[in-house]
Amino acid sequence: MRDTEIAIVGCGPKGLYALDSLCEAARRSAEHRFTVHIFEPSAHPGAGPIYDPRQPEVLLMNFPAGLINAWTGGRGPSFLEWAARSPKPVDAGDYVPRAHVGRYLFWSFERIVAQAPSNVRLIQHKTRVDAVKCEGDRWSISAQNISVDHVLITTGHQDGFRQSAPETRNHIPSPFPIDQRLTQTAVPPASTVRCKGFALTFIDTMLALTEGRGGVFALSATGYTYTPSGTESRRIAPFSRSGRPMRAKVEAALFTQPQGDAFWDDQRAELSHILRTPYATFTNHIWPAFLSFADQVLGNPSGTSANFFTHRTKTTFTPDEIRQDLRIGYDIAMGHRAQDSAWALAEVWRRCYSQLINWISHRELTPDDAHHFRQIAAEMERLAFGPPAQNIGKLITLEQAGIVSFDHMTGEATADVTINATIPPAGGAELAAPLDGLLRDGHLSIGAMGGVRVDKEAHALTRDGIAKGLSIIGRATEGCVLGNDTLSRSLHDLPENWAAAVVQSARQSNALEHSL
Repeated sequence: MRDTEIAIVGCGPKGLYALDSLCEAARRSAEHRFTVHIFEPSAHPGAGPIYDPRQPEVLLMNFPAGLINAWTGGRGPSFLEWAARSPKPVDAGDYVPRAHVGRYLFWSFERIVAQAPSNVRLIQHKTRVDAVKCEGDRWSISAQNISVDHVLITTGHQDGFRQSAPETRNHIPSPFPIDQRLTQTAVPPASTVRCKGFALTFIDTMLALTEGRGGVFALSATGYTYTPSGTESRRIAPFSRSGRPMRAKVEAALFTQPQGDAFWDDQRAELSHILRTPYATFTNHIWPAFLSFADQVLGNPSGTSANFFTHRTKTTFTPDEIRQDLRIGYDIAMGHRAQDSAWALAEVWRRCYSQLINWISHRELTPDDAHHFRQIAAEMERLAFGPPAQNIGKLITLEQAGIVSFDHMTGEATADVTINATIPPAGGAELAAPLDGLLRDGHLSIGAMGGVRVDKEAHALTRDGIAKGLSIIGRATEGCVLGNDTLSRSLHDLPENWAAAVVQSARQSNALEHSL
């Protein structure tokens, strides 16, 4: 009876969760043997480049510490439990440095490797995979000359660091890795900077060029003060098509919810009833319900949230509107101002997100419904999944100090350096290796929502059926599977489903061998 051979291509958090799930499933099938090849070029598997433990400490999570847990069923410590062993305590509501979470994820990877069951052999390859090819009923991994029965691709951000993009003296194709791309040689002190993008990656870039260079923020009565180091940029000018900023996440300890758990239980029950309706659509049923919930949470007249959202999405913000929106969002997050329709809609989206994930994932919406959802979801990203309030407070302070400028949102400003502070879109629009080749060879297909299509076991779907032995988990599937950017392990069960399917396939293959 031969080993079942598996390749996991890319081992950031999604690869980590899949590896853990596979080890647990294999532990329950001791009669079957598995060889697992792990391909991850970064120095810290489990963390990957996004959560690199060596990145600057000024780069924060936008996911509270209390929700981070690499383990299921209490088999290992949550991030809070793990961090309690360190000298610096962490509270559940804290937004901690990504590097700190990276150390936890890398520790979790090493623990999984150390505790792997005896029927699982793990082989690590510190390399990128440029191509995966189908050879009969097996898959070959380029350059490494390795052939496997099952390959799982969890490569995350598709060339998120734009390794292949040319870097010139005055154009930086990605700020990441920040300690390599945003050096004082690349972005000299007192230089002027244009930043394409006005979302989370812009926030990272802004902080790296200010606080990351020794500038000091201090809390004040209205937010922060900033003491320059003298090595920051003279002007940082973001530009984006809409000019609409992200809203701050609330500081839980300072914030009072206008409704209790019973209210939200009722809304989720009503949503469940809608989702069970056979002909429910996002456009005609789910989104109107969300708008109604948002009105109810604040006791507003019916139609208030709909009018707000329509006006917002049709508006290209002026510099004054940007300043006002940032300040309103920050004050709400800090408990200094009453909640508005933007907060209410964002809270409905967050509270109902797991139900939305379950309804949309693996469902082919009509083209019109898919288009409407994608437009709304893009705006809700800004409202519901923005940065911690402290980072919005720092943005407000730097703009007031004249270091950040909102006066060039059309991108017309001249600058010494231009930085592309965006990330490639989730889904199948800009696939990188090895997914681009698999799509070209017909082993993948793209759904109406723009994501690589997979079934509930993460098997890749072609136009004609299933690509046997090929599976995808993560950002490339966004649209087919909703919400891949989360670090949460509880929102999706694809890693567990994939692992169970691999072990079941091994059972069937071995049974067939015995029968022959």
